[in-house]
Amino acid sequence: NQAFSGCYSLLSITIPDSVTNIGSTTFYQCYSLTSITIPDSVTSIGSQAFDSCFGLGYIKFEPTTPPTVTSSDAWTNVPTDCIIYVPSGTLTAYTTATNYPSSSTYTYIEY
Repeated sequence: NQAFSGCYSLLSITIPDSVTNIGSTTFYQCYSLTSITIPDSVTSIGSQAFDSCFGLGYIKFEPTTPPTVTSSDAWTNVPTDCIIYVPSGTLTAYTTATNYPSSSTYTYIEY
């Protein structure tokens, strides 16, 4: 929890494969964060994990099964032009997963 909270100079991050959980408020108020890659090892994302990441341009998910998101506030204040990349064949799983950004507001792209 809160590992990078308020880290204003963090621009981009690829979460290491050893990480299984992105805790609550891990990236809270990381205003300069523009991109994040979430590896297949991540199985859960905590509340407010990306809250107020105003500069986030894209999130790339590598898991073929969407990680469990514990609260809909995980994405509060993430800009609506943030693109969400998901593995090929998983679009429906991600766009219908509980507590993920609405596919009517955010763009999901399979890669």
